Amino acid sequence: MKKVIILLLIFSCLQAADFKGSVTTGVFTGTPFWNSDNYKNGNVIDKEDSFLRSVNKIRLQGKFGQNFNFYMQALRSDDFSGDNHLSNTKIYQAYGKYCFAKGSVKAGRFLPFQRWIVGSVDGAAFAWQVTQKVTVSAMGGLHVPYGLIYDSDKQIALGYADVAVRLKPVSAKFKVYGDENVLKSGVDFYTHLGKMSVSGNYGFDFTNSQIADGGLGAIWALNKKLVLNANYRLFRTLKGEWGDLQFNSYLIERFLGGLRYEIWGGFYLDAQQMISMTSERKDYLSLLNLSSRYFNIGVNYLNGDSNLERFGLLLGGKYTLFNQLQLSAGVSPVDYLPANETDHLLTIAYYLRAGYRFFDSFSMSLNFNYYQDNPALESKFRGGVQLRYNFGS
Repeated sequence: MKKVIILLLIFSCLQAADFKGSVTTGVFTGTPFWNSDNYKNGNVIDKEDSFLRSVNKIRLQGKFGQNFNFYMQALRSDDFSGDNHLSNTKIYQAYGKYCFAKGSVKAGRFLPFQRWIVGSVDGAAFAWQVTQKVTVSAMGGLHVPYGLIYDSDKQIALGYADVAVRLKPVSAKFKVYGDENVLKSGVDFYTHLGKMSVSGNYGFDFTNSQIADGGLGAIWALNKKLVLNANYRLFRTLKGEWGDLQFNSYLIERFLGGLRYEIWGGFYLDAQQMISMTSERKDYLSLLNLSSRYFNIGVNYLNGDSNLERFGLLLGGKYTLFNQLQLSAGVSPVDYLPANETDHLLTIAYYLRAGYRFFDSFSMSLNFNYYQDNPALESKFRGGVQLRYNFGS
């Protein structure tokens, strides 16, 4: 019945006078994936498993007349090897949208683009430009975090609304969010201070009387060659459960500072320093990278209170053999100390990526990774290949 519904949706969409989209099929291996039902039944991930699976995707968009648009994005993944892995259909978007002079309304399943809702929503939304400087938008429905056709355990009701105000030199968005578990309100803003761009956000959790999240970032172009950036981020992990595992909510703060310097034409030096803090520990990550159009070389170092230590080196290059074929490859030796261990582990990772377009409507992509030593999984290979067909006007 599910396949019939999907086929009917696709057939209905293709009757539109103006449409376009793509169909993608591929095979992937090396990345574990499973579901909570199998975990509850005592099944475990087999380290020797290849995790081989197929992935098929479809994207559609089109118009009925001048005002009505439709969108669809779906995925089907099938496991080739075992029962511990996912084999299901996911629909991330399938909605109709009607546009009018001052805004739009849409209904169906859609993906909101904002940090308080992760995943899709089954419901309706609207946006209305009240004046040239003020826009109001809102949405409501059932949360569908993983895009499953039906998931009674995860579909909770939610609602969201915001008011966006554009006043030079500041733009701000005031918003409120509520579901069956929490009520939040907050503000996002953006402004210019001379050559410096500043953005920030703040959210308060009224249900638990605590800060939900917040951030402040700045980018400052000192001159044509040197750009500085700084960022502060505060957020709480989501509380929940997965099988027999319980996840608590705790506060994380991250500071990031860095620079980009153009040494000479097309050669850039990037330096970044991040500090991540919780109430229990503080960790540091340092990165330095030299890049150009054809290559990059970088080093990174991780240390801190988490009893993890890592030093890594990256050597990579990219080249266009001819107009339709692009290649990139690299090697990354990493020396690290796993948590609660005393002996360092040296491993080397290799990657190869390729993209090729042919016959105007077709494209193929390859993403291949090889790990010399992978303590988590015995498989040394990870990656896949995809073939994509683009159609429509």
